Amino acid sequence: MPNTLAYVALFAYPLVAILLFRRLGLVRGLIWTILGGYLFLPVEPVIDLPIPGLPFINKAFIAALSALLLARAEGKREARRIAILQRREKISVEGEEAPTRPRQRDGREKKSRKGRLIINILLLVAIIGPILTTMTNAEPLFRGDRIQMGFQLYDSGRAVVTTLVMLMPFFLARRYLNTAEAHQAILWSLVIGGVAYALLAMYEVRMSPTLNRKIYGFFAHDWRQHLRRGGYRPILFMEHGLRVGIFLAMATIATAIAFRVERFNNHRAKLLVTLVVMLVSLWMAKSLGAVLIAVLIVPLALWSQARLQLFVAAVFAAVILLYPMLRSGEVIPVSRIVTLAQSIDEDRAESLQTRLRNEDLLLDHASRKPLAGWGGQGRWLVFDEKGNKESTPDGRWVITIGQYGWLGYLSEFGLLSVPILLLAFRNKSLGIDRATAGLALILAANMVDLIPNSALTPITWLIAGSLAGWYETQLAARSVQAPAGARKTPNRKTPAAAARRHHARAPV
Repeated sequence: MPNTLAYVALFAYPLVAILLFRRLGLVRGLIWTILGGYLFLPVEPVIDLPIPGLPFINKAFIAALSALLLARAEGKREARRIAILQRREKISVEGEEAPTRPRQRDGREKKSRKGRLIINILLLVAIIGPILTTMTNAEPLFRGDRIQMGFQLYDSGRAVVTTLVMLMPFFLARRYLNTAEAHQAILWSLVIGGVAYALLAMYEVRMSPTLNRKIYGFFAHDWRQHLRRGGYRPILFMEHGLRVGIFLAMATIATAIAFRVERFNNHRAKLLVTLVVMLVSLWMAKSLGAVLIAVLIVPLALWSQARLQLFVAAVFAAVILLYPMLRSGEVIPVSRIVTLAQSIDEDRAESLQTRLRNEDLLLDHASRKPLAGWGGQGRWLVFDEKGNKESTPDGRWVITIGQYGWLGYLSEFGLLSVPILLLAFRNKSLGIDRATAGLALILAANMVDLIPNSALTPITWLIAGSLAGWYETQLAARSVQAPAGARKTPNRKTPAAAARRHHARAPV
């Protein structure tokens, strides 16, 4: 049971978010409100208010709501300040109005609208999909001697709001984190958060995973699953130690990318030491999948160009998006992967085989309602005739297909993969830098982990939203060009331009 401090930390977090926005500004305040809530708030309590349409009140809801309200308020304040400065710019030094450059549209605007339309359609399907799921699951289910009642129409309200809460980091990042400077800030925040978690993970590896119990009064999962290779797997303040592993892998990749970003040249020595510490902590976290992902991607982040990084991220994204079809068509060499796992660790190979068997059971059950799925509350799980549960879910992809069908899968994984694919197709014309390509690589690494595990986190949506917003704003900006022979506006150091330059040079 969570103690009083767990409740205090949860409901006092909006005050922390206010402080973050005031001290760090809109961009970094938004990043740290989402990241800090995910890393350090307790996974319990989860409060279920008896009001139709309201989601569960937990750390994801508190952080998302705080970020939404504060980002809107801070964004309006910043917009008013820039508007005032821009009005002052309209009067030239001689008292004349500065000339306005005429606009010329080209094919890029059409492509920008097409990319935005794809993302908006996926968002719409993700939001209204739960309504269809609720409407197609009104019948009761018989679980041995128990009867599980079907959904009512009002149940769709909570499902829709829960989806909106999950996607809130995507919406906010698409709107406010769509610049190269914001991408650099995300990278740096992942590095700092990774260092903090690496040190705490080393403590739990040595002293046992009890920080959450000592601070918040409870252990978040099964203790036996965090005993590995004669030692401990850290869990810290997350739902499972596997989530700690993939976050450390993402932070390790972010450190390697930041090492190559020009803006962080003054910190290269610190970043190199940090990278070594991160790799050691990741190995100590005893998460084989996260280690393999980091081993595969960190060299790519250190020694390849941004274009190659984006290409590899796009290949991963496309494979993950098509993974269910590739697996059912036996294109994915599942047996070879199991054999490889056996050569590394017999226990992990047995765990992998168990997951594959469970996936087959869940997919067979999901095939009975392929379009919109079975919904939540355990309806998508497999039970025997006596009402005993036969399946244990692991991978996010099979969970999504079981709960929300192919509509849910394509919308959810489409929102993660489409921004990467759009950037890869337009990388030459957009001039993508290392920070943006690096975020695409980090997102692809997280997507790879969604096949065996379920760590679809607010950080995942934050990165996906920032990439989608950057693509849209860059193409929209390049769709407006000055015609040949147009008079150029003198490069004056105007107040609004100075404000924008100061914001771009603000420390990460």
